[in-house]
Amino acid sequence: MRIPLQVTAGYGEIRPNHFHSGIDFSTQGKRQDVIAVADGYVSRIKVSAVGYGNAVYVNHPNGFTTVYAHLSRFNDAIDAYIRSVQNAAREYETDVFPDSLEFPLKRGALLGYSGNSGSSTAPHLHFEIRDQFFENTLNPLLFGYAEKDNTAPTLSMLAIIPQKGAGRVNESESLLHVPLVMNKKLKKKMPPAKMKMPVISGWAGFGFVGGDVIGKTSSSTGIYSIRLLVDSVEIFHARFDEFSFDETRCVNAYMNYREKLSLNRKLQQCIVPENNMIGIYKTQVNRGYFYFDEDRKYSIRYELRDIAGNLTVQELKVKGKAPLEEMRDSLQSKPGYFLVNAGTEQHIEIANEIEVDIESESLFETQWIQLKRTGKLNGENVYALGSIYVPINQLVHVRIRPSSVDSAYKEKMLIVRQQGKNNDYLPAQLQNGWVEAATNEFGDFRIMIDSVPPSISRVLPVARYKTIKKGRRRIKVPISDDGPAQAKGTIRFKISDRYSGVASVQAFLNGEWILLEPGDGNEWYYRFPENLEVGCHEMNVRVYDKCGNSEALFLELDKLPVLPEPASN
Repeated sequence: MRIPLQVTAGYGEIRPNHFHSGIDFSTQGKRQDVIAVADGYVSRIKVSAVGYGNAVYVNHPNGFTTVYAHLSRFNDAIDAYIRSVQNAAREYETDVFPDSLEFPLKRGALLGYSGNSGSSTAPHLHFEIRDQFFENTLNPLLFGYAEKDNTAPTLSMLAIIPQKGAGRVNESESLLHVPLVMNKKLKKKMPPAKMKMPVISGWAGFGFVGGDVIGKTSSSTGIYSIRLLVDSVEIFHARFDEFSFDETRCVNAYMNYREKLSLNRKLQQCIVPENNMIGIYKTQVNRGYFYFDEDRKYSIRYELRDIAGNLTVQELKVKGKAPLEEMRDSLQSKPGYFLVNAGTEQHIEIANEIEVDIESESLFETQWIQLKRTGKLNGENVYALGSIYVPINQLVHVRIRPSSVDSAYKEKMLIVRQQGKNNDYLPAQLQNGWVEAATNEFGDFRIMIDSVPPSISRVLPVARYKTIKKGRRRIKVPISDDGPAQAKGTIRFKISDRYSGVASVQAFLNGEWILLEPGDGNEWYYRFPENLEVGCHEMNVRVYDKCGNSEALFLELDKLPVLPEPASN
């Protein structure tokens, strides 16, 4: 951008089910020009209501690709090109790969304008650098895209993690949290003075809660390099130089998945998964686990470093204790559980009711996976599969034989994954008498029919004002807003679907197809052209869900919908 770059989120930061694949820049609360960082050409343009929203991809002669995401809109040439593609396809969602001669660029060329499109919670610019050949994302901070960084990574908590069935801490197989507090006398963080030194027996690993501040002091983001040493011997080293999108769900093994789900805590583990599928781990001895079998003190040392070289060192003293007995997995003899070895394909089933195929890259660790029938709902069996605290990497395929579903509804079948009060509706198909779907989370599964159409309603415009002082008086003035929700000459609709989700939105004005665009939440909008005559106009909007159900709304507009004038003072 043409403003000083302030990083608000770094590379490798923990996000829901993925690592952050680039860096985010503040736009200082305004719409900013977004420009090409080097010569090249536009190689891809993607438009989506989710994900990166409006995004431009630029290929460069040196073999790198740069990505600019969450744009409010493109430059005029790209915008006209995309509009023509959308009009031809009659769809908002667009993913095109222009020829290298279509949009050649020089460094500093305008690509578009920053915004908040897609899955974005606030205006910012998401920026990535990728390898064109392997499609790996590279850490942009290695290329100098950040302001001067003088702040070292920070830690707020340590953790001792006994290996399941093979270790204990303080005579327990549960993870032990070690909070860190500032010792004013020594001017460094330490465990609380009243906390007894942890006693570890057998195999145990370590973790921490912490982050790195790059630019904005209120934003704690991912740490570039993490080393763990026991008695000065390095047993673990991770470094965030690059990773691929195929590896990004490995975030669920890098962090402690149970802590994230139960406590919403991002506890980073200095432990390499048994089925490791990501290249961030540079050194590992026994996967980062250490065997404590001597009755003595051990010194644990964390070394956290950012790209600028700022280093944080945290030490922890623990006591060792020789294991008194062999530890065993308590689930070995429990009925309804299947032992699934990490890194192998496995088929488990309840004969003629449910079948589950687990791929070689589905599980990070060898697990006892539960599979049992737990009851019925609306005439269909409910099955408990796995544990919600066990993360899935590659999709697990589920097939359920219907109990009472009429095959006439085969196009409207879903498999529902239930977790507490939350439901995920998985697109499914009927094949050879089985309803099939794929899931990336465990839970309770059942079949249902989605015959409920989407909902659509018009959202009436509402004027927004703020009060300002003018001399001795206070007056109301309209709030300036570049967003579609408040634009003059704009009509908005609330569109949603309860089950399978919205698949397509089609709209026509006076019989001609028009493009609706996503706004905030479930809203879609259309901005009337300036040359449209004032008078009576017919608008038809039809929404389709992923099971083929549809709903339509017909409007007769006797004038353009505009915001009401401000109230007089």
